[in-house]
Amino acid sequence: MTPSSRLPISPTLSRRHLMLAAAAAGVGSLLPHGTNAQAVTRLIVPFPPGGPADFMGRLLSEKLKDLLGRTLVVDNRPGAGTRLAAEVLKNAPADGTSMLLAPVDPMFIGPAIYANMRFNPATDFKPVTDVSGIQFGLAVSAASPVKTLAQFVQAAKANPDQGSIGITTVGSLLHFLAMDFVALSRSGATLVPYRGGAAMVTELIGGQVASGMDATTTLTEYHRAGKLRVLAVAGDKRADGLPDVPTFAESGYPTLVASSRYVLYAHASTAPATIAQWNQAMRKVLAMPDVREKLGRVGYDLLPGASSEEVVRYTDGLAARWLPVIRASGYKGD
Repeated sequence: MTPSSRLPISPTLSRRHLMLAAAAAGVGSLLPHGTNAQAVTRLIVPFPPGGPADFMGRLLSEKLKDLLGRTLVVDNRPGAGTRLAAEVLKNAPADGTSMLLAPVDPMFIGPAIYANMRFNPATDFKPVTDVSGIQFGLAVSAASPVKTLAQFVQAAKANPDQGSIGITTVGSLLHFLAMDFVALSRSGATLVPYRGGAAMVTELIGGQVASGMDATTTLTEYHRAGKLRVLAVAGDKRADGLPDVPTFAESGYPTLVASSRYVLYAHASTAPATIAQWNQAMRKVLAMPDVREKLGRVGYDLLPGASSEEVVRYTDGLAARWLPVIRASGYKGD
């Protein structure tokens, strides 16, 4: 185990490009009248370069650029459980030239566990559409004799060394899912926080931790390559990228259902017409066969896009299910 791996807890836009984009997409420029036509539109991603969220952000930016005739760049702002990226959006102009691509769960979990939030997700941001689904899975090394979730619970009960669960993104839905699993299984498993999925997977494959729980976007390729074995996923259905892996519900835990989504957010004061333009453009991108294939290959569940109101209803439902668990845990973030 390495000490650093675990945690204590602008080109000018031509007239021809604009005309082609408007004709092809039917949505026109995202910029309101009077905005500098040379301004760069940025897609803020709350994770570092090289990971699945960054991959998704760059894939979508490239397609949106072509569709809208705009220069889009990914602005990676990792840290503080996505809060740093959210603060960037809060302090950005409300003109549709800064957008946030982030998981929905920190938006309702943050106010419940942090006392020093410098933004209010409910009033500072406007959801534009959902983009992709995120499932969570529990995995063991391919060398482990454990083949099923039931076997993992049995092993954890028999030997505490076989009951460690590496987790990432402390204070996230993933964290509370793992806590709920430990409580429901009565396995006595110990949660081991890591600084990121890569560090956790390295030690999982190496046998330094008995199991690991993370988003399927972290686990899918290792499962396919035979380096990890995903025992179960927590969605209400099997993950699109892991059709051979049962759900927790199928494995004996019918109430253990948790998944999240990536959502495109705008500043709350953004004009409704600009919100509608972004929504329409993103839905067109999400319907593209190559985009669907690439997102599915990485491990995201595929979505067609939704309205702002539908995203709000989804978020409210997720919060109603998990906020009681979070509050009962007594957990408070730094």
